[in-house]
Order: sequence, then C-alpha cells, then structure tokens
Amino acid sequence: MARPGRLLLAAAALLFALRCCFVPGPSESPKPKSDFNPAVAASAALPALTMLAQDAEAKYGDQRKFAAVLVPLTTLVFPAVAMGMFVLYSFQEDAFWRVVPGTRRAKELEDAWREHPLFANSKDPLDGLINPDDYEKGLEEAWERAKPAGSTVTVKDKLKQMAKQNNPHWESWRSLSA
Repeated sequence: MARPGRLLLAAAALLFALRCCFVPGPSESPKPKSDFNPAVAASAALPALTMLAQDAEAKYGDQRKFAAVLVPLTTLVFPAVAMGMFVLYSFQEDAFWRVVPGTRRAKELEDAWREHPLFANSKDPLDGLINPDDYEKGLEEAWERAKPAGSTVTVKDKLKQMAKQNNPHWESWRSLSA
C-alpha cells in the first residue's frame, strides 16, 4: 500500500503545476512601463507590407532569363567538368583497380586479405578439403589410368603449377611436394 504522505505530496505538486498553467487576472498582471511597444507596432505593420508584394507567378520574360543561364550551364559547363574529371581519374595508376587485375592497389588489398588467417589459403586448390591426401591419391590413380602414353606430367607438379598461378605466395601455405 502506498503511504498517504507520498499521495499528499503528489497532489500538492499537481495543484502547483496547474496554478502555473493559467494566465493571471487583470488585477494581478504587471502594469506596462510605457504605452508604445515597437514590437507590437512592427507585428501590426507586417500584414500591410505583404499587400505591397507582387504575386509569385512566372511572367512571360522570366523564361528567357532562366534559359540564358541554365542551357549553357547544363549542356556545356557541367558535362565538360564531368568529362574532364573522368579523364584525369582514368589516367591515374589505380583508376580502375577493382576491374583491372595486377594494379598496385589491387595487389595491396589482396596481400592484406592473405595476411588474415581465415583467408590465407583461399586460393589454394585443395583448401577446404577434409582429407587432401586422399584426394591427391585418388587423383593420381585416375590420372595414371587416363593419361596419354608417354606423358611425363604428374599430379603433384600440376597441383603446384595451379597453386603458383593462383597465388605467388603458395610456398608459405603448405608443402605440396610431400
């Protein structure tokens, strides 16, 4: 149960808040110091000043003013600036580094990903296999049955070649010669 003292305190606070919400009567309002108030005079004059303003509408001669500025701006200036910026951008060394392999910035980003332990072996052809030795053994057996007569290519050499093509740091990943 709530204490009656808290209830009484809440009621007093509510009454005080309600007292502040009402405007005092004429007998309690303070008397003005002077009869002229410039703020009131300015606020009374504003509606009269708005009657002097012209209506907001487009007139016959306004279209030519806008066309004289906007047509050259949109057909000459903006396209020239955009094409100039594109030309300057395309002559940079790393202009289209996301689509051109071998750029400096693309190599830096690839090396940064290779430093992370989860992505270090992502270009390894045997990455993700549960038992890569069993895969190599089955691949060797299948190659021995299917290889042409006189071929000197071995599975381990081919795997090394594939790993080296995918990433020049293939030697640090794992030893494929074992």
